Amino acid sequence: MVQRRGTPHPPYRMAQSQSPRVTIPSTPPLPEMARRPRPFSSIPRGNYGQLPSSSSLPMPGPRSRPSSAAVSRASVYSPQLPPHPERSRLSLRPSALRASSTSRDAQSEGNIDGQGQADDHLSVDNADALNEVILALDMKQNGNLGCAYYIASEEALFLMEDVSMATVEIVETVLLHAKPTTIMAPPRVPQEVHDKLQRGAHDEGGSVQNGVQGAYILRTLKSVDFRYDAGVDKLLGVQSQVADFQNMRYDLADAGRLYQDDVGDQHEYSQEVRMRLGTIINLESRLAIGCAGAVLGDLRRRRTTQYLPNDPDALVAFSVKSIAMFTLFDSMFVNADTMISLQIIQPEYHPNSQMRGPDKSSMGAKENLSIYGLFHFLACTPQGRHKLRRTFMRPSIDIDLIQTRQKTLAFFLRPGNAETVMQLGKDLRQVKNMRSTIAFLEKGVDSPGRKVSVRNGVWASLQRFALYALRIRDALAQMTAAETIPIIVRVLESVRSGPLVDIGESISRTIDFEQSSERERTAVKRGIDANLDEMKRQYDGMEHLLTEVGEKMRGDIPEWAQHYICNCVFLPQLGFLTVVSLNQQTGKPNYEGEGLNDIWEQMFVTDGEVYCKNQRMKAMDEQCGDAYCMIIDREIEILYELSVLILDHQDAIREASDIIGELDSLLAMAVGSGKYGWVAPRIVHENVLQIEGGRHPLQELVVPSFISNDCELSGGNGEEQESDPFDQGPPAPSSGDLPSTMILTGPNHSGKSIYLKQTALIVYLAHLGCFVPADRALIGITDRILTRIATRESVTRQESAFAIDLRQAAFAMNFATRRSLVLIDEFGKGTNSQDGAGLLTALLCHFTGLGPERPKVLAATHFHEIFENGFLTESMELAFAHMDVRIDFDADASENQVTYLFKLAPGRSISSFGSRCAAMNGIDEAVVERAEAIIMLLARNEDLEAACSKLSDTETSKLEMAEGVARAFLEQEIEAAQSRGRMQRTGGRYRAMLEQILRAESSTSTST
Repeated sequence: MVQRRGTPHPPYRMAQSQSPRVTIPSTPPLPEMARRPRPFSSIPRGNYGQLPSSSSLPMPGPRSRPSSAAVSRASVYSPQLPPHPERSRLSLRPSALRASSTSRDAQSEGNIDGQGQADDHLSVDNADALNEVILALDMKQNGNLGCAYYIASEEALFLMEDVSMATVEIVETVLLHAKPTTIMAPPRVPQEVHDKLQRGAHDEGGSVQNGVQGAYILRTLKSVDFRYDAGVDKLLGVQSQVADFQNMRYDLADAGRLYQDDVGDQHEYSQEVRMRLGTIINLESRLAIGCAGAVLGDLRRRRTTQYLPNDPDALVAFSVKSIAMFTLFDSMFVNADTMISLQIIQPEYHPNSQMRGPDKSSMGAKENLSIYGLFHFLACTPQGRHKLRRTFMRPSIDIDLIQTRQKTLAFFLRPGNAETVMQLGKDLRQVKNMRSTIAFLEKGVDSPGRKVSVRNGVWASLQRFALYALRIRDALAQMTAAETIPIIVRVLESVRSGPLVDIGESISRTIDFEQSSERERTAVKRGIDANLDEMKRQYDGMEHLLTEVGEKMRGDIPEWAQHYICNCVFLPQLGFLTVVSLNQQTGKPNYEGEGLNDIWEQMFVTDGEVYCKNQRMKAMDEQCGDAYCMIIDREIEILYELSVLILDHQDAIREASDIIGELDSLLAMAVGSGKYGWVAPRIVHENVLQIEGGRHPLQELVVPSFISNDCELSGGNGEEQESDPFDQGPPAPSSGDLPSTMILTGPNHSGKSIYLKQTALIVYLAHLGCFVPADRALIGITDRILTRIATRESVTRQESAFAIDLRQAAFAMNFATRRSLVLIDEFGKGTNSQDGAGLLTALLCHFTGLGPERPKVLAATHFHEIFENGFLTESMELAFAHMDVRIDFDADASENQVTYLFKLAPGRSISSFGSRCAAMNGIDEAVVERAEAIIMLLARNEDLEAACSKLSDTETSKLEMAEGVARAFLEQEIEAAQSRGRMQRTGGRYRAMLEQILRAESSTSTST
């Protein structure tokens, strides 16, 4: 309901001010009136609606057409509106904020910025509410893990299949998968999981934990909130519009009550609903269902605390319109260590601190140099970027889906489609995410915030979406062989021309965008409603009426008081007023109706003038009524009727917006693949990996030239030998001669780590359905990429760097399957060389000894003693390779002695050339030579203690000279002094003897 209260607004004098204080966008401005010395008429010209905000549409209420200002405010300002369907309203913000958008109490005299401030609050809260992802997680001490989460923008509830023997890494992957803003967990979760969640959390007040801004709110609930039975009951009672439940209606507010068109036996109906529920979720996932109950309970708590009883907004707030299961194993398993090591997604704070906001909707993050960063700027729509990020977070292992995406990308990259793809990109840039737009419309908000122009408001966004969605549909329909591409077929089916044409024409017929831009609020066109046009016409002619009334008033009052009357004005809500000059000494008006049988009631004082209400003004109030507010009420009714019409098509709009977002994400992948010169890999079900001319997608962009390399690996065949139904193409080449493990050696800076990462990235990109940076690639389905590359150290972790390395290696050992790809880079370097070499040898022996269940492993190491002592030897399962270099010890400069070729070669390297790398990086030459000498001693297995205690030639010469001096001195015959005088005489003789000895030794050393 639109509320208007008695805070007065200052008058607007047409002859004294060039810019009105009240801006009403609903009618064109009146012609300029002639300037007069003391005008009598003053009304807000052409301004029908700044006071009652049209950004909040009215609630249904009793209708009454007022005839005078004395009519009750309830009847004047609460017109009866068409019945509003229950599904067409949604509000996720607290009632206090909703009230602030319509209340005028907070405004001071002469201030009309209150609405803008309310819009600011509304924008922040709406953005936060739509971005809410509420996740519940439960984990038993035996490692069984369950999870469920709710996405507010999609009004969808997702349940994860229960996972056995889960670890903290799996929990971390779940968080990466869902990106929650709130996490709920029972106190029974293992301590290490609780510590993990605590490290990334902030409290509900938004304060910072340990000086680090948290990513989500962590709440600990009672274990009873995660009970399985309670979760089932709440799922049965949730309000849902899932396709399988179209003949049923559930209400979240009363989780125990069930509604049905034909009410029968309650027990039978409960069993039927339970059976139907079991068709879309796995009722055996007991932990996940308990977590779903906790999420639904939290949604009900939010509605109870944020909405007053019987609040219509509460009927649809936090609704659940879809329920679905998901499993981490429908996609390739990739944990946070792998994401960071391979630089797949790397958000970072924006370097400009002014871009960092205080709330969750404006964290100011930007994408760093990453694989996702190569594509996300190519997506043109918000929903397209969201879908693209989700695709990158969940690489698929469905071979049909992967091949379908590859076919789509190849279709868009055809030379004949280049012009159409370019035009599609231009059209997509005009499309916004309709889910957020519809959510604003359901709340009755036509502009997300004060700083958002009308051209970017709800109505303009809907109109542009209708126009450009149809243009996109027509462009796709005209493409050759478009019927063979599934995404195009889905766009043609989902983007229905009928509803979109109705929406576009209704908005164009109703909204005057030109006037709306001028007046910075929504304006209704003339010709839409005859009553509205008549009210505007009468209001526009009110200036002439006020002029006549002012002239008559001058003639009625005494002549001495005529110059005290400034003018007559009309103010919304206050009606007609007479303006009298103020006596600065007494603080009263200079004229108060003396000589007339009338009472001049003082209403308010501002700018040295008093605004009074007298009998003549009251009569005009009775005659004309509050025309200003009546115009606003009718305009709001029209906008409300338009919103109801559009909300009748909200499902079609959301469906079209979502499918356009998916199209945008695929177009971004296609454009990026063509831009970077990538090729389509061949995906097979065989456990094989063959890459020719592979490149690192990030490294090749930052170096002048990049040397490509090949890779050939084959994992175990497992126990099954029958043909694979997923492999639709010709059989893959025989992989029987390919190793499952390859160990790389070579100098530092030779490209070993880049080789490992590029191989994993090619596999990762292939499972996205994207093209890959290679000349040719044959890639078998890979279920997991496990890495031991990067060590993420932190002061909050109670682990050393070596302990982190061991944990990563242990995780790879426990979770690797024969279809996994394992990357190991310099494992064991965190401890002494003997222990490190032993651990690496044991780890590689473990993988190669798994037989038919062995995974594909790529390892890089500098532990050459493993090979020199015969701990690992080449075999069918194990191959050696190295990064080739050229050595020229005769080169003058140390940096020219080692030439890196960055080319993979068979066999192993005999040295890491660490000393040469040190010299190239500025280490002193004496240090380098000493290091090389020690390296040679170690290579010959000599005693380092004896070698290090050996004296140099210079030190030996000095010691020999000292020895000769001592011996010569001992051979001298020295007499004992008997008296003091005798000692003084012999002192000079001893000195001469020593000098003679030193001269003799010096001459001997010189001659030698």
